[in-house]
Amino acid sequence: MALLLSFQPPAALHQLAAPGGGYQGHPPPNGGYPQGDQPPGAEGGPPGGTMAQSSGKTLTFTTQLGKKVEISGESYDACLQSCRDSPELKDQNQAGAWGVADAALGGERANQARCAEFCETEFELLCFPGESKVLVSGRGAVPVSTLAVGDEALSAIPDGSGGWALRFDRVVSFLHRAPSTEAEVLQISHELGKVELTPSHLLFVHKDDGPALPALGREVAEGNRLVAAWVDGTVATPKVTRIETVRRRGLYAPLLSGGTLLVDGTVASCYALPTLIAGSAGFQQLVSALGWRNIQPLAQLCFTPVRLMHYLSSALPEPKAVPNSSEDKALNKKVMDSPASAYNPYAWVLYVLGANLL
Repeated sequence: MALLLSFQPPAALHQLAAPGGGYQGHPPPNGGYPQGDQPPGAEGGPPGGTMAQSSGKTLTFTTQLGKKVEISGESYDACLQSCRDSPELKDQNQAGAWGVADAALGGERANQARCAEFCETEFELLCFPGESKVLVSGRGAVPVSTLAVGDEALSAIPDGSGGWALRFDRVVSFLHRAPSTEAEVLQISHELGKVELTPSHLLFVHKDDGPALPALGREVAEGNRLVAAWVDGTVATPKVTRIETVRRRGLYAPLLSGGTLLVDGTVASCYALPTLIAGSAGFQQLVSALGWRNIQPLAQLCFTPVRLMHYLSSALPEPKAVPNSSEDKALNKKVMDSPASAYNPYAWVLYVLGANLL
């Protein structure tokens, strides 16, 4: 079940949204539509915007007026650029009665904002910013961007009695690794510091004096308590004091053997929950049956093959090193930084299965 993984972005592209008025995620009031028709998406009106992926590296975005627009599927950034550049979404290309209807929906800015939302769904980023700090054995505090598979990073594991035990766990893989991607992330400040992560990443949160349970970053509120390391090496529960949105470059989702990680001193899950899955009826039924307490162990179970593959490959003898030319090194860097290599293949398979089954 692909319900928790860290590879794709809900970093809302508010710079594309229409300021005030316009389309704000809800159908506009009646009026301005041909012959008084209901607005698209409203009862009795034509279908609202839908999303469907075509073959190859192209995506098909369908507007609320039913117009199909081909946009780039090469990467998140390329998708956004297509939304900005697509002539089919420009005001000057809307004419007649449909132009009036399009204007009532917010016009070019609203078209671009909705297209950006489509890109966010297709390439939802579920990670930590590259400049976030983690504590690595033998290296001290280092940016997440410098972590490597095989490093031992500080994590916190439930001790079975309601508390947490700090320990170093091995980095076994990256579920998402996008050094050049820029996106909006949440900056959650608390009494002992702050942590930055994408809205669909999981933190451990105390709500209403209850136990610490996995919760989406976007569901954290001021007054909730997180789990963080204290200066004496114990674990504390600092109160959230402020939540802001900031823009960061470079997004990383390391997978540790224990499934948790201390990021900027705050305990976070290595997993995230894509919006498409979190909002599904199947997942809600799963949560009702298992409870949020068991979502983290379920994620660990789902990613057992990734951990096994790491330890099996580590047991094999290393291949003989072959010197690389400067051209080879440049090609390797280009491949590693490409969108196709950003996502863990197993995590992608789980996501596709979960999105279709839940």
